[in-house]
Amino acid sequence: MDGEMTQTVETDDTRPPIISLVSLGCAKNEVDSERILGRLAESGFLIAEDPAQADVCLVNTCGFIEESREESAGILRELQALKASGSLKSVVALGCLVERVAGAEETEGYLRHADARIGFNDYPRIADLCRDLAAGEITSARDEGVKVEIGDKRFKGLAAEAGSFTESYNDFLTAPRLRIGSPHLAHLKISEGCSNFCRFCSIPYIRGVQVSRPIEDIVTEARQLLDTGAAELSLIAQDTTSYGRDLYGDLKLADLLRSLLAINTDAWFRLMYAFPRFLNEEMLDVMASDPRMCPYIDMPLQHIHDRMLSVMGRGMGRRDTVALLDLIRDKLPGGAIRTTFIVGHPGETDEQFLELLRFVEEGRFSHVGVFMYSKEPKTPSAKLADDVPLAVKKERRDALMKAQLEVSRKRLRSMVGREMDVMIDGPVGPGMSAPKGAGVMGRTRCEAMDVDGVVFIRGRAASRLPPGTRRKARIVQAMDYDLVAALH
Repeated sequence: MDGEMTQTVETDDTRPPIISLVSLGCAKNEVDSERILGRLAESGFLIAEDPAQADVCLVNTCGFIEESREESAGILRELQALKASGSLKSVVALGCLVERVAGAEETEGYLRHADARIGFNDYPRIADLCRDLAAGEITSARDEGVKVEIGDKRFKGLAAEAGSFTESYNDFLTAPRLRIGSPHLAHLKISEGCSNFCRFCSIPYIRGVQVSRPIEDIVTEARQLLDTGAAELSLIAQDTTSYGRDLYGDLKLADLLRSLLAINTDAWFRLMYAFPRFLNEEMLDVMASDPRMCPYIDMPLQHIHDRMLSVMGRGMGRRDTVALLDLIRDKLPGGAIRTTFIVGHPGETDEQFLELLRFVEEGRFSHVGVFMYSKEPKTPSAKLADDVPLAVKKERRDALMKAQLEVSRKRLRSMVGREMDVMIDGPVGPGMSAPKGAGVMGRTRCEAMDVDGVVFIRGRAASRLPPGTRRKARIVQAMDYDLVAALH
């Protein structure tokens, strides 16, 4: 009788826990989400795409700026509503906003709809935590206003005062990944954290100081991603160009690139999130030496006026910035530079903004993004009076984007008639305004996926090509930010 009692039957009580995950924010967050899902799947969890079908829904939050915190808070609020009608038991916040709130309590309200919170340091044991949450062994006291924080409290708040993450988190970067992005494009994280401490930025207080991964580990992961179908590897970090200075005592991005380019593959490699102060000639020479390395630099400049660059703590002025841009143009002719700027930082005058506007009008950049300054708690800039009115910030943002629109139009018109190597990304997305006859979109080596323009491709033959396929195409039309091409 006892023996019969010990036999298991697949019931709702004995089935594996079901987890769903909502990933918000940047590519770096996406990699973390893939590692979390990989670890959970490896531990026997079932993964549901629909949070309403899960026992526990994890939200990998973004806490970088106010707008991203608002988005995270809205998703948490929506998920709470599912608990009344489905099987969902717990809504759990992970990641950046958890660390941001723990170190800046004035942002506490953004997490009021989370039943529990898990910070970075506890990612390595996330399977055990999720199992306890699904079983109800960790319960929510959200309605009573009690914060349910899971894990080692030594690392709560401002990423342990911007200290580096522990070994356990660095080990997490080697966990298997369950890919959730486009199969043909993979992000390859080469380091975690940032040691630059720009005065407006909260990233070091969220992610800690820089911790570089060993070259051997990165190359091993690159091979795994390529073996599973990646046609492009996008190198990411909070600061890719200072890779290695914490681990090896020197800048080692050039050595890393050489090691990656030694892999027998025809995949593209793309460099994202380059901090300008550490981008040097050796790195550019390696990029220029191999056609698999996209002639593309994603490099946030934030401003160009010397005074503003100093106030922001960027570590270089206009003269050095212009010299670097000239060097990139010489080393990567015909390449692309993507950058971002901040308008309305405390103290920015009309004259300083006008210098930035004229700088953008010079046409040095292929792609530009503009952020309006928002006060980030605990940062040095937050101590300054936010003296630029919101209406003025919006005017300045719109003026910069209008200037870049004209630059983009001119640049893209010059490309009509050229034959270019285009990577197919897939069908035109819903809501996209595609020209007639173009049901497929792709990119050249000068566009990064999801952040830059696209190449719309005409013809039925293109629709039969799987994502990741590369073909020669002739550019037949230029739009504001996008191109239209016909297959060769």
